[in-house]
Amino acid sequence: MKNTKLKSSLLAGLTALLLLFPNFKTGSLTEISKPYLGVYECQQAKLGEEECLDRFSYIQLELFPKGKYALRYLEKDGEKQEIKGKYRYDEKKEILTLYLTQGGVFKRDFPLENGKLTVSVPLGEKTLFLQFEQK
Repeated sequence: MKNTKLKSSLLAGLTALLLLFPNFKTGSLTEISKPYLGVYECQQAKLGEEECLDRFSYIQLELFPKGKYALRYLEKDGEKQEIKGKYRYDEKKEILTLYLTQGGVFKRDFPLENGKLTVSVPLGEKTLFLQFEQK
């Protein structure tokens, strides 16, 4: 009887761990310990004072293991677009550094705290502001 209870307890514990970490089957232990990995959905997009999120079907940023990312978006009147690059995340400072080498070299730091990424970049006389939230 004790052996059955022990097996049941172990099974319940393993099941709870798998539910807490859904990527456990496909990821490694180091990936599980990096909660910032995954897909971020754009919740707000402004160019200066102009709201522009309604012009897009979606804007997503996905952070992959090994420091690679993909920014995907679809304008309502356009085709799917994808930009790839590299990133570095400083867990202590909660800063995400994005690197882009298409059309020159781009390197910027952005705050990534509690699953929210805030992107603010000057474009001419206006500022592009994007707010992403982890799905």
